[in-house]
Formats: sequence, C-alpha cells, structure tokens
Amino acid sequence: MHTTIFTGKNRLLTQMLVAALLAATLLFTSCASAPAARDGDDFASRQLQTIEQYTLDNGVPVIIKKNPANRVYSLKLAYAGGVRMITPAEAGIEGVTLALMSRGSESYDFNTIMGMAYTMSSGISSGASGYDYASFDLNTIDKYWDTMFAVYADCIMNPAFDETEFEQLKSEILIGLQDEAQDPYSVAVDHINSVFFAGHPYEADFGGTIESISNLTLDQVRRYHAEKLGADRMVVVAVGNFDSDQLLADLNATIGTIGKTGVKPADLPPVPAKTDLILLPFEQSEGIAYVRANYSIVDVTEPDFVVLQLAYSMLNELLFDIVRTEHGACYSVWSNAHGFDSTYGSLVVYKTDQPESVKLWVDEAIALMASGKSKNITGSEGDIAAIADTLEAYKAKYINGFFSQQQTNAQMAAQLASSHIYFGDHTEYLRLIEKINAITPDDIVRAMNSYVVGAPMTWIVVGPTPMLETVDKAMFMEFTGTVE
Repeated sequence: MHTTIFTGKNRLLTQMLVAALLAATLLFTSCASAPAARDGDDFASRQLQTIEQYTLDNGVPVIIKKNPANRVYSLKLAYAGGVRMITPAEAGIEGVTLALMSRGSESYDFNTIMGMAYTMSSGISSGASGYDYASFDLNTIDKYWDTMFAVYADCIMNPAFDETEFEQLKSEILIGLQDEAQDPYSVAVDHINSVFFAGHPYEADFGGTIESISNLTLDQVRRYHAEKLGADRMVVVAVGNFDSDQLLADLNATIGTIGKTGVKPADLPPVPAKTDLILLPFEQSEGIAYVRANYSIVDVTEPDFVVLQLAYSMLNELLFDIVRTEHGACYSVWSNAHGFDSTYGSLVVYKTDQPESVKLWVDEAIALMASGKSKNITGSEGDIAAIADTLEAYKAKYINGFFSQQQTNAQMAAQLASSHIYFGDHTEYLRLIEKINAITPDDIVRAMNSYVVGAPMTWIVVGPTPMLETVDKAMFMEFTGTVE
C-alpha cells in the first residue's frame, strides 16, 4: 500500500496561493474517520458506497468521492509520470510549469486570483508527489465552486505564463534551494540520491537543482505545457458533496477538451542494489553528523511491501529505544519504505555526535527484529517482547496512523489519486486493513531477514571532517548484528 503522499525527499516544491487560507479551509474534516483495526470489510464497504468513477470525453478518468459532512470541495488533477518525463538537465520543470499555471491565466492575472482566493477562502495550488506524479489542485467552499472552478480551469487551459511571474517564481525557488544547500541533512539526501539513482530515471530531481532552475527558460515551460501535460497522463479526483452530473458537465467543458499528446510515462527499472559508503565533509555542521542509507526493496505492488511497512513502524520503536534512549546518540532515528514505482528503503540517524558507532546500534535493532523481538508497546511488563505478543498492538497503531492522514477532503483526494496511479485502482487503499490483519509474526521476521539484514546499502555520513575521520568504512560495508 502506497502511503507516502506528497513525500519523497526532504523538500517539496509546492507553490500555493494564499497558503494560510487554504490551510484553514482544509481544517474541515471528512467523514472517513479512522476505522477499528478489525473493521476492514465494513469500513471498505461503507467507503465504496461513496465513490463513483466516470470517464471524460477525452478518456480522462474521473473519481468522485461524495462527502456531505462539510462544505469543502477538493479537486485534484494528477499527472502520472513525474521525473520519467524529463532529463536531469530539466529537473524541476514540471513543478515550475504547474506553479506558474497558478500565477495567472488569460482571463485572470495573479493579483486577481490572489484577491479572489482571499475573499472566498479558497486556494489553487500545485505540488510534486515525490518522483512519480504531480498535481494541480483546487480547494474551495461549495458556494464559491462555480466562480473558483472557472478560474482554476482557465489556469489549466489558458495559462498566462507571464515573464515577470516566471522570473519571480524562479527567484523564490532558487532562494529555497540555496537555503537547503546550507542544511546538512538536505545535502545528505540530495547527495545520496544522486549516487543511488545514478543512471536511473529518478536521477532527475523532481524539485530541481540550482543549475537546472537557473537555466530554465519560459519557452521551455511553454513547450512542456503543450507537449507533456496532455490528457494521456491525467486523472481527476473530486472529494466533496458534489452533484456528479453537474461536475462532469463542468469537467467535460474544460479538462475534457484537452487533447492527448502521445507522451506517456515509460516503465521503470528497479534501482540496482549497491554497497557503498560516502563520506561528505560539511564543516558548518560543527560536532554533528547525519547518517542515511538507501537500499532496494520489494515492489510496491507485492504483498511483502505492506509487510515491510508494518515492520518498519515496529523497527522505528526499537531504533529510537536503542540509538537515542539507551545510547543518547542522536536527536532522532527512523526507517522508511518509500512506495514509489521504483521502491527503496531508507535508514536515517538524524543529528548524531557518534557517527563512528551508530551503525552498530542500528544493526543491533535490526537483528533484534529479525530474531522475532520487538519493543513492547502493549503496557505489559518488559521492555522487549516477542513479536507474537505485540503484533496486534502495532497493527492497530499502524492502521489508525494511516487513516488519520485522510481526515480532510484534500488528503482523501491525494490518497485516491495515489492508489489510482500506483495500482491502477483508486480503491486499493481500502484493502489495507485486510492486508495488515493478515500479517503474521513469521511474515515480519521473514521480511526483515529477506530485505534488510545484509542487504546491499548505500550509506552516507555528512559532517565535519574530524568526525568523518572516526568512521570505520568496513563497519558500513557489512551487517554487524547477530540474528538469533
């Protein structure tokens, strides 16, 4: 199950209009409250009754989820493909194109759009969901739907692509990128990804680089809009108390007239597994280092991916207990399964003053789980317990956490779009409870041993040179834990 929405690397290039008002709009919660951990069939059945699917005249799928519980209307136009549509030299062009679309159209200049968004508590925004898709979104209140949809549609159909707004947008993005270049963890993520994804389509940074954004021209943006944002890549998701017939009429009169370009995302190869250690000096990070590993894992569509997601949520408790609480070696520590079209896992030790030792303790936590042990979160006696004794508590925690991220119409639209793009089925997320409940302690142990213990990992340690000199490369080249 793909659960990581609008995530991927440390930054997101998301341009919003009147961000504070949009955030306020999104405080209206949806009716899809977190289900009980054992209520999978009933929950899925109830949700399916609220979801409809249609197709526009140009073949674009439309997913509508009815939610009469509040007055917010959320509309997401998602474009599948992400960085597969570009080269590394063009990194960030899709995000810039979509952001610039929100800054004016033939009928509405940027100041007019901002004023309307302010007075109508609405927002038009764009964002990149990691490496695989981006979107152009509208969030408004029901009484302003007709007015704001007209603006939104004109931004899509007839963007102004104003030279002044383009230069301003580039300036804002470059300032953000330059700020990130001063942040050691952002530097660590950027650098390890450039090495880990070398030769792979994910090598093209979805957020852009200082070089690619600096060299980007308005003519390139115009061509990208005309040649690569066609109906071939689109899916529309609407969440709210919509009149389906009227919504489809609105969409067919606008988005439904957009032609196909023949440009579709290509299939992705898996990321090659590799063992490596990168020591990257960052002298400004006085006395503090940042450690991260990237490594290949099972495909997002395979049953073991969900097993790994649950396993990593359990591993995080052990990592925190051992690396931070017991040894006081970091500010935070975590693991993650990145559910992109080319999946990968990561391990992070954030802000550590002991980079020479943390790999040993990370491996210790991994070995404990691979041996069938876990952090005891049940409230019963004992700090460490058998996975068989804690698994149900972890399942409930994971399910509640997953569905708590779908409490607004905008979040629900993102989940539906993600399920459609990654699985070809917008209802795939509803099977999560069933999948999680089917996981056994043996599944957790098997997944940890199959995909984490001894897996080829690319590591990076970023910090001041004196700290890097204490790191033993051999320690990072092999798994140091003992699995019983």
